[in-house]
Amino acid sequence: MIKRILLICILLTGLSSFAEEVPVTITPIQKISTGDKHLKEGDTVDFTDVNTGEEITGIIKELTPNGFAGAPASILITNFKYKNSDKILNGEIYIKGGEHKKYQNLADNGIAPAAIIIRGGEVILKPKKTQLTVFFSDYINCEDTPVKITPAQKISTCYDEIEVGDKIKFKTIKDVYKNGKLYIKKDTPVYGIVDYVTDNGWAYDNAQIDFKKFQTRTTDGKIITITNPLAINGFEILKFKSNRPAQFFNYCGVAFRGKEIEITPEKEQLEFNIWL
Repeated sequence: MIKRILLICILLTGLSSFAEEVPVTITPIQKISTGDKHLKEGDTVDFTDVNTGEEITGIIKELTPNGFAGAPASILITNFKYKNSDKILNGEIYIKGGEHKKYQNLADNGIAPAAIIIRGGEVILKPKKTQLTVFFSDYINCEDTPVKITPAQKISTCYDEIEVGDKIKFKTIKDVYKNGKLYIKKDTPVYGIVDYVTDNGWAYDNAQIDFKKFQTRTTDGKIITITNPLAINGFEILKFKSNRPAQFFNYCGVAFRGKEIEITPEKEQLEFNIWL
């Protein structure tokens, strides 16, 4: 009995040691900036292990551009792994750009015109100069797989056309691979189920449509449900669908009336990510 207890203790101690995570310092191989219009959610970015020189990849899970009134850009990178081995890096890195606190203080003191035209800071990660820490583990974790989608029909809250339970049609922007195999083909229809919708109102009250699940078809014809929250907000999509002078006037306008959602696939190529 005593031997059995000792054996269990040894096993537990060994497992605890095996599960221990070791910090790894990484630096980007190339400059990563939220100011780069070609950088999008779901993209793979490359890093180097500062100590060993091994290459490490990560996936951009969230990317928010900067906005006027000092709204900073932000980026969330996750799914880190060594390029030439099965080693996985746990955790994620979240970075925000500068918040221009001096100008935000002006806005807090009622001097809004002085601050409204100031854009928040970009996130900029530079090779060697920027060093970040993630953690090494021998456990093989389940990876999230990004599915890039774009609206395949007009989406508008202008005329109360959308209701809870409606199916909104999107389509995949590129092929989706899972475990090294083609899983969902490019241009495959993806239907989002509307879970919540609200119209715009006065004074920063922007229209919004929320989805909690999506349905699509894999390459073998199987219908799958992707449970992933996605919110489309009339104010947030301004950052993606307009040039900067137009953005400025739209930002100013929300002080009077919140922004509607108005997406026309023929005119705008908005992209969203959902995750398998």
